Amino acid sequence: MNNTRKAQKTIGIFMSFLSENRGGPDVTAMWLIQALCDRYDVTLVTTSQFDLDFFNRFAGTQLEQHQFHIRRLQLLPTPSSIPMSALQGALFQRSARGYASGFDLCINAMNLLDLGVPAVHFLADIDWLGSGGAASSPTSAEATPRNGTLLRRLYHALSERAQAKSGRDLLHEDVLVSNSEWVASSLRTTGIESSVIYPPVPFPPRERDWETRRKDFVWIGRIDPSKRLEQAISIVNGLRNAGIDCAIHIVGPAVDKNYLASIRTLAKRMGNWVVLEGALYGEDKALFLSEFRYAIHTRADEPFGITLVELMKAGCIPFAPNSCGSGEIVSHPALLFSDEGQAVAKISKLLSDDHLCKSVRTFLQDRSELFSIETFRESVVTLVSSLFERPATTSDIYSSQDRAGYGHLGDYGT
Repeated sequence: MNNTRKAQKTIGIFMSFLSENRGGPDVTAMWLIQALCDRYDVTLVTTSQFDLDFFNRFAGTQLEQHQFHIRRLQLLPTPSSIPMSALQGALFQRSARGYASGFDLCINAMNLLDLGVPAVHFLADIDWLGSGGAASSPTSAEATPRNGTLLRRLYHALSERAQAKSGRDLLHEDVLVSNSEWVASSLRTTGIESSVIYPPVPFPPRERDWETRRKDFVWIGRIDPSKRLEQAISIVNGLRNAGIDCAIHIVGPAVDKNYLASIRTLAKRMGNWVVLEGALYGEDKALFLSEFRYAIHTRADEPFGITLVELMKAGCIPFAPNSCGSGEIVSHPALLFSDEGQAVAKISKLLSDDHLCKSVRTFLQDRSELFSIETFRESVVTLVSSLFERPATTSDIYSSQDRAGYGHLGDYGT
């Protein structure tokens, strides 16, 4: 390492593990490194033995190993068939805390992590927020069952104890960054403030002639019950029953094998107009999506919806639930539905109205610019610079996208 690098401020970016099956937070983690490694001495703190070439392709980054450090922490070996993310997350938090004080700034790439020192937390959802506005097991992807078995309750009690909480009030002492205005406003109702930085969506815009695109629908995402894929198939079935000749192509990795089996059974029953394409990444995914005119998104409680932006940038017209992050991202009344019947009606109307279709395409093209890599990079650099440059006595400042300030500035003053 040269002297210039030694003189740089040090930043630790914490991510318990990286996975192509999770999506948005992993893309955010990679782009946090990309955005900051030219200005600061960046270390990724993780447990993953991840393939940098794969995650560059997955996230659209162009990182080289010499641009940042990796500190890999060891967790307990556990069977992949047994979900133990609560315990593993608690152990990661406990282990990561031993390294946090060695950085000038700590950034946690997914939800909350009690590092024992002031930190910035990029919030991917509000699942970690318990009833009454209390943070619960912030490092875990598992929900604690209220009436689980005795063994399960003991397991969660052990996980809670393993966290060894520092006593810091993360929700009010640290800097919180929401991935959508919907997440920020949901937190605001519990008295928690955060700024908003939309996640980066690395898809380059696709300029493909509309007339050469398929008139079919594409669905993209993890094949998981929360994505409500059956509803997308049902909507297309409704369109076919209304006399519209169309198919649906399903793109994504299978997270739940039982759910995948049920979708395969449903597809076989429906006929060859339901096509399972498997997982696609990077340029292959971008090129495939650009073949289609239309898309359907069916998760109703999406905190952000990165796949919606990918579809917009691919030149597709996505239809989505009028709720949570998806309603915020798409933000056009002609494309948002509250139930299957309304979805069929709105899609049918747009398909029969060339003027509306053209207007919507222009709207989506302009809107997709909000989610550019450049916007994310500039927002992150501005945030980090402000934390290093402002004096420690600066008062608490919180903001939305259109206001200045980036949260509590704590102990980051120079």
